[in-house]
Amino acid sequence: MWRNLWPPSAGLRRGTEVDDPLAGPPSLDRTAWEELVRTTGGDKDFVADLLQTFFDDTPKELEVMRQSILQNGAEEFRRAAHSLKSNCATFGAARLSGMFREMEEMGKSGDLEGAEERLARAEEEYGRVRPLLEAERARM
Repeated sequence: MWRNLWPPSAGLRRGTEVDDPLAGPPSLDRTAWEELVRTTGGDKDFVADLLQTFFDDTPKELEVMRQSILQNGAEEFRRAAHSLKSNCATFGAARLSGMFREMEEMGKSGDLEGAEERLARAEEEYGRVRPLLEAERARM
């Protein structure tokens, strides 16, 4: 079961569990966010800069993935998915990181069938995650 689910606006509170084991990870894992802040020594400006870089780079990486699908460029697709997977995990975007992990595996296999739909779902999830991260930045 998933602990430390976030945001409270989703009807979940820190330290609660999801009863549905198929629900998957939360959009934002509060524990991972707190760990990032801790490992930066609580440097709010540094965390804000890291987050802004994530916001600036993510649309570019998503475009690389879209173009890779059109050109059947599995290796470029894999590299972009790998980068996004890692960045999402750093900021506690657990569900989104998992989506990119699956797409990274698709790229490794060289089979991009269904990648367009998966990418569209990941873009929707990014649309949910970004405001949550922006709210966290504003609370710092």
